[in-house]
Amino acid sequence: MNRRLATVCVWLAGVVLALTASTAHAEDYLLGAQDEISITVYLHPELERVTSIDANGNVTFPPVGEVKAAGLTPRQLGDRLAERLSTFLRQTTAVTVGVRQYVSRSVFVSGAVARPGRYGFERLPGVIEAIGQAGGALPGADLSRVQIVRVEGESRRTLTADVARTMRDGVLTGLPELKVGDTIVIPSGFGADPFAAPGAGSAVLGQVAKPGLYPVGDGIDLWNLLAIAGGLTGSGDLSNVRVLTREGDGMTAVRVDLKNVLTRGTRTPYKVREGDVVFVPTTTASGFGRAISGFGTVLGITRDVFQIVVLADILKDNKVSN
Repeated sequence: MNRRLATVCVWLAGVVLALTASTAHAEDYLLGAQDEISITVYLHPELERVTSIDANGNVTFPPVGEVKAAGLTPRQLGDRLAERLSTFLRQTTAVTVGVRQYVSRSVFVSGAVARPGRYGFERLPGVIEAIGQAGGALPGADLSRVQIVRVEGESRRTLTADVARTMRDGVLTGLPELKVGDTIVIPSGFGADPFAAPGAGSAVLGQVAKPGLYPVGDGIDLWNLLAIAGGLTGSGDLSNVRVLTREGDGMTAVRVDLKNVLTRGTRTPYKVREGDVVFVPTTTASGFGRAISGFGTVLGITRDVFQIVVLADILKDNKVSN
């Protein structure tokens, strides 16, 4: 097994394990302050509501009033609310509590990413997954000097993570583990690392878990790039992956059949270079125009085509200006 294929296997295994862990531990999540939850009462739609747990760990739910929620699982809180409701209703009922936003387990992502901000998770992710959740690193990001700022009591500590090396080598164990409240800062760099050089970016759009802009250095295998973007969604069409490459003043679309690779067990590497746009269509689309939309409406088609053209132009401008 060559090095690139081993890297892809590591990334895909990480994605599968993350999804499995999320499902296995969904009911084990302990609610915390600021989490946004939904409350549904069987046969009583008038009692349904969306609310947040306050700073003291309580939730207010009419008609029972204030109830302690922090430290309980969603199921335990539902049972507690059902017990309290039994004094107001003529018969017992079931209460279902769902978590809409995991604010109590959140980290901040800032700097050279597509969508900086605060992100909550059921289970704290790794550094790379958190960056991907923020839309991926922008062209020019220096992934060799990613900083993790951590507040411990009255002191502040800064850790440095070489994400570029991890992405290059496929070794996931060398990055620091995130803690609640950490701030991930992705600095901009100019020539600090060839893997994160200015303009060395490729856009991954369509049916992938984490669409966004990703650094590709002097080129990266398509399998690797899709794995970094979180892999395909359940609607992704492996047989019609498109790579848009700029040639002169125009764009050339190349179709790559990755399904055939999995079916026949052969693997022909396709290298994605800076400025390329990778698009994964839906399995229900028959033509390229409909594949781009994935929505079946003129508005959807216009929006996605516009997005691809704009991103391609941005990547081109970044490349030329540097």
